[in-house]
Amino acid sequence: MVKTAVPRPPPSYVPRSRLLVALDEAAVGQVTLVSAPAGYGKTLLLAEWAARLPELTAWVSLDEDDNNDRRFWAAILAALGTCAGVPADNALHDLALPGLPSRNPEFLAIVADAIGTAPGPLRLVLDDVHELTAPDPLHGLASLVRDRPPGLHVVLSGRTDPPLPLARMRLAGELSEIRADRLRFSVAEARTMLAAADVPARPDQVRLLVEETEGWAAGLRLAAVSLREAEDPDKFLAGFVGSGRAVSDYLVGEILSRLTVETRELLGAVSVCDQLAAPLAAALSGREDAGVVLDSLERETSLVLSMGEDRRWYRIHPLLRSHLRADLQRRRPDLISRLHGRAADWFAAAGQPVPALAHARQGGDAERVAQLLCQQATALIAAGEHAVVREALEQLGDVRLGSEPRLALVAALVATEAGAIAAADAHLADAASWWPPDPPPDLLALRNLVRSRRAIVAGDPSPRTTDETGFGAAAHLGLGAMAMLHDAIGLLADGRHHEARDVAETALAQARQQHHIYLVALGLIVLGAIAAAEGDYRRMTTLASAADAELADSTWRATIGAAWSSTMRAYGALLRAEPAACLALAPTEIPGGSPPQLSDQLVVLRTALRGAAMSDIGHSDQGLNELREARGVAAGRPGAAEIPAIVALLEHRAATVQGHGSVARTVLRWAEDELGPVGEVLLLRARQLAGLGRPRAAGDALVRLLDGAVPVVLPWTLVEGRVLGCQLALRGERRPQARRELDHALALSETMDVLRPLATGPPEVIDLLTRHLGSFGDRETTALRVLAARNALGTDTQPVSLTDRERAVLTMLPTQRSFDEIALDLTVSHSTVKTHVRALYGKLGVNSRRDAVAAARRRGILAPDPP
Repeated sequence: MVKTAVPRPPPSYVPRSRLLVALDEAAVGQVTLVSAPAGYGKTLLLAEWAARLPELTAWVSLDEDDNNDRRFWAAILAALGTCAGVPADNALHDLALPGLPSRNPEFLAIVADAIGTAPGPLRLVLDDVHELTAPDPLHGLASLVRDRPPGLHVVLSGRTDPPLPLARMRLAGELSEIRADRLRFSVAEARTMLAAADVPARPDQVRLLVEETEGWAAGLRLAAVSLREAEDPDKFLAGFVGSGRAVSDYLVGEILSRLTVETRELLGAVSVCDQLAAPLAAALSGREDAGVVLDSLERETSLVLSMGEDRRWYRIHPLLRSHLRADLQRRRPDLISRLHGRAADWFAAAGQPVPALAHARQGGDAERVAQLLCQQATALIAAGEHAVVREALEQLGDVRLGSEPRLALVAALVATEAGAIAAADAHLADAASWWPPDPPPDLLALRNLVRSRRAIVAGDPSPRTTDETGFGAAAHLGLGAMAMLHDAIGLLADGRHHEARDVAETALAQARQQHHIYLVALGLIVLGAIAAAEGDYRRMTTLASAADAELADSTWRATIGAAWSSTMRAYGALLRAEPAACLALAPTEIPGGSPPQLSDQLVVLRTALRGAAMSDIGHSDQGLNELREARGVAAGRPGAAEIPAIVALLEHRAATVQGHGSVARTVLRWAEDELGPVGEVLLLRARQLAGLGRPRAAGDALVRLLDGAVPVVLPWTLVEGRVLGCQLALRGERRPQARRELDHALALSETMDVLRPLATGPPEVIDLLTRHLGSFGDRETTALRVLAARNALGTDTQPVSLTDRERAVLTMLPTQRSFDEIALDLTVSHSTVKTHVRALYGKLGVNSRRDAVAAARRRGILAPDPP
């Protein structure tokens, strides 16, 4: 792997003994910073140092791609995994990357612990650390440096200082530094370098070179190449000193002037690539011996550096490459386009469509870009390279896309994955306008897939399925797994859960086999939706997290798939009674530079989850407003019944608990219209009847729900039903039945990983659970989790569910009226008032009239005591 291979110093490299001593003198566990501008020999110095103890050194050559957090950490783990000092049974070898490794404290702790368990010291070199600019990998780097184990020597090399607390580390003695002043060559070192390059030079000539280059390593190496070929070294040095041009420009010009025309032309041809293999160099230059020439230049001039474990790749010195490209642009701008075209063709033939498209775009060749997109776009989308496809489409422009059906369909699919339904519809219309009379099967399959995907993203629960012929054509496009996932979603909408899971698992296996990681992530999300439909919310959350772990980059976060993933995780957090986590996962505005456009389904669900979470943490009014907004968006819209069912359950419960009876009644009527005769409606009706003081009627409705006489849309509705059943049994003094209902609720909570109905449940139910701790057997852990969750929410923030009559009695308690006088004012009997007072004491957790008033005022149910 090129990124983790230690670069090989050229044969003429001069050992830097004094700097090697400085690197060795850094204490174990220290951080060494090697910081200087380009060309000071940082990489070669560290390569020499690493080669002395390769079995203990992990090397990563950083580049722009490492601003993808997962790629950054994948490179670090791969580098550490190659160290002989990391045993085969070390956790680093099998450590899975989470969605955002740098923001995952558990992952960072595991990495630090695993490094710390290595039997001896380790050295981690991160070269070109200045390439890191994205917040996530920079955060990860800071965490690695801060929490590095004692046996790890971290070496950071770059052109600028990384954004770390260097001043604090310097004061604490944690930092060793090698900067430009120490990297400069002395006269003695320059003399040794020239001698190693077979360049005879007098002491005064060496001194003059060091003065003019200020000991700059790249300048000295370039000068050595020119001096070796110079007929009159003094004349060359006089021209060098007298030239007004920059040192680098002068030296590069001198070097190129001494190369053969054929070699200069070869270097100019390959300068369009940052890194290249010998076959690519041959394709660009038209010379079969291109690899031999590059190898010779590496040995003789140090201007070419071989890379990778097998040294198959070459990189031209940046100064030389920059000069060559500028010269080519000035003299032969037409050739640059052709060279990029050759590079594009070579990468395409090598099965590397991403660099192929990049070179086609740099060459400004619209035809080649269009051809590559027609051939590779669907596979690139499947692999998660949406940004690559989108940028190529944008370069072609709307006119070109609108006249070519295949490209228009690709644009529609990219837009759909970003949730941009209006844009997708426009592209679909363009495709229809130019649709051929006899389209090939793969074009038909692509249109069917895009239409199906568009329907799913827009909220249609029954997308079009694909026949056997269509599956074959879709597979040819690289989208066979997507076609199967669409069928799985259709089966799920029909309630055929087992069949849906089998199809989705087959699609997932196919996507993994083809390394189509975007389709892998979508497959995990579909399986998560199936798990939710079956009541396995723990598995739902696990699968959603796994989807994020597959593609934790900005491209993934800009897709509708990522929005569903975070929403599923938020849903799971709410059901586990973790409202803060729910709010973090479903914020009002999705973070990131290009967030996806959310469908109405997602807007409704995320808004409802936020509203319920706000209610749980005590922001009752704000939470109820969010829930009301969610219901308003959901009203009358087609789609899966699960979304309105979630809204109805969450809003009705919040309204009931907060004493907003009219809102609760409105929600019940809405649910009856939206959902029809389902268990959720029975639950809301039972809750409503209980609040009206009609426990018998409430119990009758619950029996039909809990006996399975009426189907439920949401499996966790049964947990809510059991909690309500327990509360009704307690109020009716039927304690054995209450205990049975509580046992049922705990069993369901454990199976589904749903704690919220109990954790936010009525005080009398929690009291029963607390008094019976130690008697729940296998469900004891779940009971303790419920209490821990309730405690984390804070009892003072828990809303109290009061009936209208209980609320009326409560408002009388601060007065001096007796129970008889209260009964007279409310036109009820004395015993009825006593019954309501006992219920109030239980709900408020008190046992006296004074304490009830104090608790109600503390919770905001009653107005504060006037001053």
